[in-house]
Order: sequence, then C-alpha cells, then structure tokens
Amino acid sequence: MDDKLKEQVAKELIRYEKIVEETDEHYDELEPYGRYPPDAPYGPKHLLSFRIGLLEAEGADCTAFRAEYERITRNLTGLEERRGREYRTRLFEALRRDIDHYPVFISYFTYLEPFELEIPQQLAIRSAIEILLTELERDFDLADLKTKVAVLDEVFRCKYSWEVKKILEYYPEAETLHFPDRFWWRHPSKILEEKRQC
Repeated sequence: MDDKLKEQVAKELIRYEKIVEETDEHYDELEPYGRYPPDAPYGPKHLLSFRIGLLEAEGADCTAFRAEYERITRNLTGLEERRGREYRTRLFEALRRDIDHYPVFISYFTYLEPFELEIPQQLAIRSAIEILLTELERDFDLADLKTKVAVLDEVFRCKYSWEVKKILEYYPEAETLHFPDRFWWRHPSKILEEKRQC
C-alpha cells in the first residue's frame, strides 16, 4: 500500500474542507490568480476522488476517506446552491481566462527563470483548465473551448516533449502517478519514453 499517498489524501481532505469554507466566507473577494480563486475547491474535488480510488485499488479500506470526501463535497454543493448561477458563471470566466492565457504560457514555457517556480505554476494552469472543463460541462456548451484546448495541446505537447529533461531536472515532482492519465503533462517519464521510441 502507498503510505505516502494515504498520508497525502488525509492532508488534502483537511485542505479541501478549508478551501470550501474560505471560498464561502470570502465569496466577494474571489478573483482568478488572487488569494481566493473561485475554482480553488475543484482541484481537490476531482483529484481526491481519483486518489482515494487508487488506494482502494490497492486494497486499502478507504471508508472513512470516502465518507469525509462526500461530506465536504456536499458542503461544496451547498455553497453552489446558495450562490446560484452567478458562481458557476465565475468559474466559466476563470476557465476562459486560463484558456486565453494558455498560448502565452506555451510561448514562454521553460524560458522564464527560475524554472523551479515557473514550471510548476504553468503546469498548474493546464491542470486547472482540465479540471474546469470537466466540472463545467454540465452547465455550459464547451465544444469550442475544448477544440481550442485540443489544438493548443498539440503545440504544448511538442514543446513539452522537447523540454522534458529540463522539466524532470527542475521539477521532478511533476512526475506523479496520482493524476489521471489524461493529465499527460503530469507524467513526464511517459513523454520521455515516447520520445525515445520515436
């Protein structure tokens, strides 16, 4: 069993609850890239469920983790219901802002120093896009945005592949099995292996 992952999930559940509370308490201060980003609860919402599933696949008893995750997610649902459509619209605006910024970060990817700070920040933006595309597909027609991201991903993947050794050197934490496969930018070793086979 992955004891590190178990510890990580326990810590992330505490963080998830705190983020949901802060998002509600500081709703009027929500600002993309600010202290209280509107999309902050959704990384934990989507990734914790996946990570608990990894532990369950290893045979771990995650009954308590699942119960806590579901309780916090119900709190988030309550927040969404209280804040209504306006909150979902804020999330959509955050998604569009990240996608609008995506070509810029591709242009500067692995060029801005210090690399150990810039690379994690840029990969976090791409992860936020993926999470919000999943979260908002029940509320909005995202077909055009998904097409735009797919086109940009082709460019980003090419550049990422070219710079994969630098990514592993300056941000080894990018390599993690605790992200779904569709988060390919969080699996640089797989990209490196593909590059070697070409």
